[in-house]
Amino acid sequence: MRKAMIVAPHPDDAELAMGGSIAKMIEARWHVLVIDLTDGEPTPFGSKQIRRSETDKASRILGITSRICLEMPNRYLQANLENRRKLAEVIRLNVPDVIFGPLLQDTHPDHVAAAQLTDAACFEAALHKTDMKGPPHRVSKRYAYYSTHRCLHDRPSFIIDITDFWDKKIKAIGAYDSQIKNKNPLDGGPLLEKVESTCRYFGQSIGCKYAEPFVAHEPIALKSLDRLLD
Repeated sequence: MRKAMIVAPHPDDAELAMGGSIAKMIEARWHVLVIDLTDGEPTPFGSKQIRRSETDKASRILGITSRICLEMPNRYLQANLENRRKLAEVIRLNVPDVIFGPLLQDTHPDHVAAAQLTDAACFEAALHKTDMKGPPHRVSKRYAYYSTHRCLHDRPSFIIDITDFWDKKIKAIGAYDSQIKNKNPLDGGPLLEKVESTCRYFGQSIGCKYAEPFVAHEPIALKSLDRLLD
């Protein structure tokens, strides 16, 4: 069974960035583990209890059965040694084949720290001669997803068609009712409208209705020439 780990700065970031791809992985019988680094609070219309309930609902919609919150401080997330070790231990104990995290360039400091933490923890998880829990584990593939905070988008390394999973993605995002009430001036409009326009844009670029973009940390190897035509 393929194992994917998605590292999210806050609950809802995984759904916003790659909810369709998560649902697609789960239908393909991948094991998907979502790591929320923080609980996302405080926010204007949320609370710890509300966010927990919303996160549980969103997970049920997408079919996520494994989700962990590492309880790092929201708004003050730091890529420090303590947090790096926490995430590295989760990687060692869960041995994912692939890890997704935020793209480094971002306007939200927590997202920047999460991207740095993900990279550093992947390196640390492979170390020997350490008292960290779990055996050394080297993640073979690492990819970055785009945050809704980004106003400009770099050229992606690959784009996943999520047309068949669009309804699940939108319903999962809708579970975070307390967050949809927030309107970020950088969004240029309601959150769901921005998500839809972004996914439509990337969908049109590959000839489908909706899609999600990703950036690879290393070149993508093709072991079969047939994959050039997929």
